[in-house]
Amino acid sequence: MKRKTWSVSSISSLAVVIAIVVVINLIGTRVFTRADLTEKKIYTLSPASRHTVANLSDRLTVKAYFTKNLPPPYNANSEYINDVLRDYKAYSHGKFVYEFVDPANEAKLEEEAQRYRIQPAQVNVMEKDNLQVKKVYMGLVLIYGDKHETIPIIQDVDGFEYDMTSTIKRLVSDHIPKVGFLGGFGTPDLGQDMRNLTTALSKHYDVTPVSTEAGNSMIDNNIDVLCIVQPKEALDDWTKFCIDQYVMHGGKVGWFINKVKADPQTSQASGMNLGIDDMTRGYGFAVGNNLVTDAHAAAITVQQPQGNVMMITQVYYPAFPNITDISKQHPMVKDLQQLTLFFPSSVDTVRPVGAQVQYAPLFSSSDKTRLQVGRYDINPMAQMKREDYVGPKKLLGVAMTGTFQSFFSGKPVPHPKDSTAALPSVSIVTQSPNTRMVVIGDGNFVQGQYAQGGGPNQILFLNAVDWLSQDQDLMSIRSREAAIRPLKPDISDTTKQTVKYANLFVPPALVLMLGLFRWTAKRNRRKGVTL
Repeated sequence: MKRKTWSVSSISSLAVVIAIVVVINLIGTRVFTRADLTEKKIYTLSPASRHTVANLSDRLTVKAYFTKNLPPPYNANSEYINDVLRDYKAYSHGKFVYEFVDPANEAKLEEEAQRYRIQPAQVNVMEKDNLQVKKVYMGLVLIYGDKHETIPIIQDVDGFEYDMTSTIKRLVSDHIPKVGFLGGFGTPDLGQDMRNLTTALSKHYDVTPVSTEAGNSMIDNNIDVLCIVQPKEALDDWTKFCIDQYVMHGGKVGWFINKVKADPQTSQASGMNLGIDDMTRGYGFAVGNNLVTDAHAAAITVQQPQGNVMMITQVYYPAFPNITDISKQHPMVKDLQQLTLFFPSSVDTVRPVGAQVQYAPLFSSSDKTRLQVGRYDINPMAQMKREDYVGPKKLLGVAMTGTFQSFFSGKPVPHPKDSTAALPSVSIVTQSPNTRMVVIGDGNFVQGQYAQGGGPNQILFLNAVDWLSQDQDLMSIRSREAAIRPLKPDISDTTKQTVKYANLFVPPALVLMLGLFRWTAKRNRRKGVTL
């Protein structure tokens, strides 16, 4: 009789547990939540992405063309992308839908993928001890109304959330912000020297060159951000006037300026007179006519002939300072841990008379700084004497907001650089509305060999453009690292299999053992009562 009563109680308890599980699952289908225990919450959508997708006014469809059973590491990428898309859907109030399709074995889907410019890729696959080349699809298309954008191939999930959210913003926006780059005066070529950065920028901005060398046209006020990247020749008065009036009409300017022209191959360096100091002092800053070197520096590889042998050595190069003194308050840089600058110059702030300018220091050199002025020694094999590097720190980047006074206030309009052009009839605006500037004492880090590989320097430049254009949503996403952490490459196949099967079988085995232990304990207790 006792045993029958216990069985009914157990069945009742089991029914209650099942009911609770069912109710929790029903609630889970309506209320989305998750716990992300990673340091930077890399598996959680940023507030900016949630806000973007929650405010969709129409249905956004994502079609992911992914081959099934991708080989490592691409299989982990597809799982990660599926998780991220599921999160977008959860926060979209039903406006975001997605599906995964495999076009590999269906001609119609393959044709559709290629119509969206999603081309197949070839990856190496190890099957039955043979290395084979396999055709795979790893791209997706976002469709919004009659517009669509394609991410043709996703081989790396770093920055995937940024790509998704910036693409969604571009699809739903009626206005694509314009970023202009001042050309001429020895500035780097956008298509060659700055190709990586302009490619990254063009995902969200309309990138356009700006020239002041022909005609008498001013800089278009529809350009949201003007970047002045490392001119090597002095700017003429007309160009300075165009920049000045662009600012006076509310334009935002990023200054990426070196004052030392250096050639690491020949170890030769000389100062540059850009003719802008009087104008920029009126705005509240000047890039110093100096070279900031730092004992806390990046290592470079140097080749030296010794007899008939070429010796390769690594040395710390003070002209390439490693920057770790970075503001933890400013959104442009607060998530960056380290930067490397190349032949930088200091940024000196000079509070202008009659203007209302606020300064936000971004980063500085270390207290092991040595300032070179007039004569520059950039020989990597020069013996570095620690006693020469005694500081103080030098400001190398600053963000400025406020109203600025015109450098041309009370002056005549200069004649255009183009001698065939007529002097335009314009009225000089003498004070700007509230606007922004970023000043960094280095223009090398965004171009050529120094910009290879992206990393924190590329993030700094893109964040600067975002901050100037006042799109801080994208800035907050980009600074996060969404890295999949693979196993160490030196782990043997046996260890991998052991870890894999341990993860599969050990947790259920522990649960079974716990149940068996409890069942045995109860049975022994009942026997004790009967006796």
